[in-house]
Amino acid sequence: MRAARWETVIPATARQIAGAVEVTDAEPAAAAALLAALNAAGIPATRATTPSGTAATVFFTEGLSDAPMTARHWAALTASSKARKSGATLIFLQQLAADTGLEGFTRTLRREWPDVSAACWTLVGRVQGDVIVNWIGRAQEDLWLSPDATARRVVLGQMVSPRSLTPATGGLWLVTGGARGVTATCAIELARQSGGTFILAGRSAQTPWPEGIPETADLKTLRGLMAAAAVKRGEKPAPATIDKSARAALAGLEIRATLAEITATGAEAHYVLMDTSDAGSVTAALAHIRQHFGPVTGLVHGAGVIADRLVEEKTEAELRRVFATKAEGLFHILSRIDRAALRHVGLFSSASAFFGNRGQSDYAMANAILANAGRALRAELPAAQVKVFDWGPWEGGMVDATLASHFKEQGVPLIPLGEGARIFAHELLAGDPSDVELIVGTVWSGT
Repeated sequence: MRAARWETVIPATARQIAGAVEVTDAEPAAAAALLAALNAAGIPATRATTPSGTAATVFFTEGLSDAPMTARHWAALTASSKARKSGATLIFLQQLAADTGLEGFTRTLRREWPDVSAACWTLVGRVQGDVIVNWIGRAQEDLWLSPDATARRVVLGQMVSPRSLTPATGGLWLVTGGARGVTATCAIELARQSGGTFILAGRSAQTPWPEGIPETADLKTLRGLMAAAAVKRGEKPAPATIDKSARAALAGLEIRATLAEITATGAEAHYVLMDTSDAGSVTAALAHIRQHFGPVTGLVHGAGVIADRLVEEKTEAELRRVFATKAEGLFHILSRIDRAALRHVGLFSSASAFFGNRGQSDYAMANAILANAGRALRAELPAAQVKVFDWGPWEGGMVDATLASHFKEQGVPLIPLGEGARIFAHELLAGDPSDVELIVGTVWSGT
């Protein structure tokens, strides 16, 4: 495990650009200022509502617009496809904020489009056009540009050494996506180390186990048992109906098992229905928690979905689904709780946000947003422990047998569930507060 570190970057001496230059006008004022700066530097450039696909260099202002978070990132993705050209340089601009994550996109583009140079430049404050032009010689890197013309980049730091655990913290923990899978394993270990009350929130209902059928954790076995029971009752349900009922029963079984394991640690555990992608659902669930348990002091955001597809095949519906649960879900929660009461915040991100990953442009962006949100929370809540975990692939979770085989072929070992849970609990409770973004597991092949 390594922590992300900031590194100062030295400007390249050469600033000339060969070939046509375009600036998208998604944010008109920024586009006009950049065009003026480019022309003043002797670099002819044109303004484009839509990239022509012929320019050698394209500056994208979609990330600077005042469009909502998800729409802004989708606009950048669609514009990139129109600008693709072998040998082209694509530079995406965004203003530093908690809801930005285009660096996750450019890191993915560099994997999917090896014939294209892609970079995200994050503007920290009011950065003038001449400062942007000054960094053209470093157009292959993701940079954070400051008004004083300096720049930084995020790099892998040294290995993180364990620190001694502090005494149990107690408190009221809200864990999204925490009743099942990897997040549940982490929540159980956190309960073992911290104690307190755990509110697990998820979209699945606590469906009771079907009467007269022996418990099993195997979906195929359960479907067979339920089908046989239906035939015995003289029913002929469709296979899809059997599958849906079996999945619901297994979800309920897993939820109850997680609650029991947390209770066995000595902590208190409860489950609430909450869909993080639905603002109304979040509002209702948090009102219930506040009324019955008090203010949330520890937040663990583990909810997330994937919809893998290459950039040029990605649909807006897929991106919106990924963003809704992971990124928008976090802000739905943060805008509805007393943030000042938070003592611990643990955000489940992905190594794809730090390194990029083929087919995961939307997932990489959503998780890069979590990293920026974590840094913003750390600045807002200096007394709180804020950690963003950029996880590599886990045993279980979203990694099925096919994916596990794929990672093995690349020489990327999976994170054992027990070890990953211990890392999570230890760092969230006792890690160095200055280490906000942690990269856990072996890095992707080729990095």
